Amino acid sequence: MTENQYPSEPLELNDDNFEEIVKRYPLVVVDFWAVWCPPCTLIAPVIHELARELSGRVVFGKIDVSRYKLTASKFGIMAIPTLLIFKKGNLVDRITGAFPKESILEKIKKYME
Repeated sequence: MTENQYPSEPLELNDDNFEEIVKRYPLVVVDFWAVWCPPCTLIAPVIHELARELSGRVVFGKIDVSRYKLTASKFGIMAIPTLLIFKKGNLVDRITGAFPKESILEKIKKYME
């Protein structure tokens, strides 16, 4: 897969496309969020920045836990924002809470090849 095939903005995920997206790309970070969640609103710009900065290496997705409860339940999402990191389709890490960009980037870099 070439760098041009990677989106530079977070993908909107749902219960139907979730599995296909996390398996399509080697490294995917999914933001579990909701409109009514103030900390989610705080990290949303960070997720967009990282999607642009890491385009070609990491794909970011967002899934609204209020609308897509099945996927949130499957991964035991009990607090938001929660970022799940998938490598080659497998869940390898999670970040729960609104952390600064540097902390999120540090965690993701551990999984970048």
